[in-house]
Amino acid sequence: MLLRPFPWDDLPALCDSFRCGHSAEWAARGKPFAMPGVDKPHYPPDRLCDVRHIKLEVALDFKRKRITGVASHTLAAVNDGLAALDLDSIDLDIKAVRLGGKPLAFDVRQDKLHVELGRPCKAGEEFVLAVQYEGSPRRGLYFNAPDKHYPRRPLQAWTQGEDMDSRFWYPCFDFPNQKATSEVIATVPEPFVVLSNGHLVKTTKNARGKTRTYHWLQDKPHANYLITLVAGDYAQVKGKAGSVPLDYYVPKGSEKDVERVFGRTPEMVRFFASKIGVPYAWDKYAQVVVADFIFGGMENTSATTLTDTALFDKRAGLDYDVDGLIAHELAHQWWGDLLTCHSWSHAWLNEGFATYFDALFKEHHRGVDEFRYQMLGNARGYMMEDAGRYRRPIVTNVYAEPIDIFDRHLYEKGSLVLHMLRFVLGDDLFWKALGHYGRAFRGKTVVTKDLERSIEQATGRDLSWFFDEWVYKGGHPNFKLAYAWDDATKTASLSVSQTQEVDSLTSLFRMPVDVAFTTSQGERVTRVQIEQKEHTFSFPLPEKPLMVRFDPGNWVLKTVDFSPPKEMLLHQLKNDGDVTGRIAAAQALAKLGGQDVITALKEAVVKDGFWGVQAEAARALGQMKSDAAMQALIEALPKVAPPKARRGVVGALGEYKDEAAASALLPFAGRDKSYFVEAEAARALGRTRDKRAYEALEKAMSRDSYAEVVRAGACDGLAELRDEKAIPLLTEWTRQGKPQQARGPAIMALGKLGEGKREVLEHLTELVNDHWLRVRLSTIEALAVLKDVKAIPALDAQVARDLDGRVKRAGREAMARIREGKDRTDDVKKLRDDFDKLMEDNKKLRDRLDKLEAKPAAEMPKPAEQPARKPKKATEQKS
Repeated sequence: MLLRPFPWDDLPALCDSFRCGHSAEWAARGKPFAMPGVDKPHYPPDRLCDVRHIKLEVALDFKRKRITGVASHTLAAVNDGLAALDLDSIDLDIKAVRLGGKPLAFDVRQDKLHVELGRPCKAGEEFVLAVQYEGSPRRGLYFNAPDKHYPRRPLQAWTQGEDMDSRFWYPCFDFPNQKATSEVIATVPEPFVVLSNGHLVKTTKNARGKTRTYHWLQDKPHANYLITLVAGDYAQVKGKAGSVPLDYYVPKGSEKDVERVFGRTPEMVRFFASKIGVPYAWDKYAQVVVADFIFGGMENTSATTLTDTALFDKRAGLDYDVDGLIAHELAHQWWGDLLTCHSWSHAWLNEGFATYFDALFKEHHRGVDEFRYQMLGNARGYMMEDAGRYRRPIVTNVYAEPIDIFDRHLYEKGSLVLHMLRFVLGDDLFWKALGHYGRAFRGKTVVTKDLERSIEQATGRDLSWFFDEWVYKGGHPNFKLAYAWDDATKTASLSVSQTQEVDSLTSLFRMPVDVAFTTSQGERVTRVQIEQKEHTFSFPLPEKPLMVRFDPGNWVLKTVDFSPPKEMLLHQLKNDGDVTGRIAAAQALAKLGGQDVITALKEAVVKDGFWGVQAEAARALGQMKSDAAMQALIEALPKVAPPKARRGVVGALGEYKDEAAASALLPFAGRDKSYFVEAEAARALGRTRDKRAYEALEKAMSRDSYAEVVRAGACDGLAELRDEKAIPLLTEWTRQGKPQQARGPAIMALGKLGEGKREVLEHLTELVNDHWLRVRLSTIEALAVLKDVKAIPALDAQVARDLDGRVKRAGREAMARIREGKDRTDDVKKLRDDFDKLMEDNKKLRDRLDKLEAKPAAEMPKPAEQPARKPKKATEQKS
């Protein structure tokens, strides 16, 4: 499952927030994860019977948004004497329960269907329990239909089981700790198509009733939450990856987009099967796009559901693709479907693996530079959550609902843990271990200890220390480094200190790290073992090094406080073969300043061979806050060809509240070949606070674009502009009838502009109960930004009634932020204003220094001549 459904959800990672994942500024630590009075330990339920097969016979009524059906469970008692059992069932009207055709007594107890079996069963005895039911699900099964606000919304139905939402559309044992085969027999109106798990047994037409019945069978065991049903008027495009059938279900008229969007799926199937050492296990691999999906994608066995924003046009394809989403969900067919976490506490074995494998496909397809930059982005995402939100172990059973832990610790940090395992073991042993793990536990449920044991069995390496630090505890090392060179002994020394606070949650880390020195004779890499709070390492070298690097390749999750000499950083920016090293050099140089730094960064923006370094060097120039650095960005902008790099340049220009920066941005905010450059230019233009910005942003709000990325950028720009006259415009874009993807950014912008505005608060509190999930989440965040205690009752009421765990958690966090900040609003505003003034003063000082540096020595002012002093007399000298 991938949480973020819209491309602009991750835009800051590419555009505006170029903070280095191994920079010291992420050394802070967020609040505790567990929320007092809400979160508690969770454990897998007792397994009173084995679930062997699930048969669903259902009919969908699209007019009434209702399901009727029979859920038949083939079960076997685990122990003698089983006389009653409970099924998970919410909001379903249970009509009858039968065993072998015989009616059974039952009753509904809150979210459980309690069934009396009528007699005790013996251990291993198999029986079929059939539950007849109907209902109008509020979760699990979703009906899309046109309405007065959205007359073009397609008529569809789709399910979403993860984490435990299948209980809303059929009675079941809704936990991932056991697996069963399944079949879905679904009746829908003509001409709808039904997609489900496994292979299609048959299709039956009912001419009189104008319906079709599809019979799908999944004859390989899988977890309950992976059962899927999608119904709609789809075009089916077929393909193959070797012997694996591939199916793409898209809205009719979108067939031409299939190759652009899904074209690399066959290569992904072959790549994953080869690297993992386990063939693709299921009957087919289908991908279907649905409207208004609540996640980015969901990896149901053999039939992945994707948000319809996965379908992008040619212009978006200039600098955007959904390979990461497609690879992530495909990787789950192994990690999550074939091997499934035994409880949600260990869900990183699903999500961390899929996140790493989508990056691995990027390494395979686009090269190591793209891969390392993506892993750097993963580190940044985790660091933002760790420093700004909370710190937690990856494996934890303390939460309110399972979705609470589907966060950047589970996804991004999980991927980084696997990356570090690859570093510790080396490529050969890493892939040997993962292949053994995949083969040993295929078709089973797993916990983290199973991965640990697999590594030890395959490689002989006991890595319990590694898992203790990185998985069962939280945090990461914060390193402070000091470098020195002794010319007499030709020895380099490197002092390494761990500065993180060590407590019951965060370790003093033990970790191997590479240290690399580059001289005119080549490169020398030495692996050192970090295990104490402080180390000093000595390295004999043939000559003074040109460059020193700590952890080349950026394998270790960490922050680093390191200030090598400027000449080393300048050499590194130009010559380091590792993109993360060049990025680190650019960021370090920005803190040093000087005309030589500006020249070097500008050259990197224009000439570096990788777009990510170009963008990061631009961001470094933005951070320098000087006229010379701004001018370098303006001059570089027309010379930067890659659109992703151009995003970085226009984003960096937004750091300057200057007419020249705004003038450079205005054409790009008006039109660029790339939607994403246009959106970022609009965002940056707002930050300049230029008097021309409002009109340009207002025009940008009128332009359609793929997934509303341009309007999202314009909304952000209007918020940054801090012009209250944007409030009516933004309010209009929050209303039903406007594109759903635009409503969220408009709401967020209102939250930033609406401080002290009663009408904004009232409007947002109405939206907090909006039908659309993404609007509710955006509204909660906007209310948290407003920090008005009057929003708390509306938030509290929404937390109580909402069924989505993300809304509940976000609402609780928002109320806590509001309560904490209610007495600091004026202080924060003053601090923000003081900061802006400080930045402006700092810019003026840098400009003066840059001008002084730029002047030739002959033009430098000479010190005032002092009158010659007379020599002292002998007596004066003696006295």
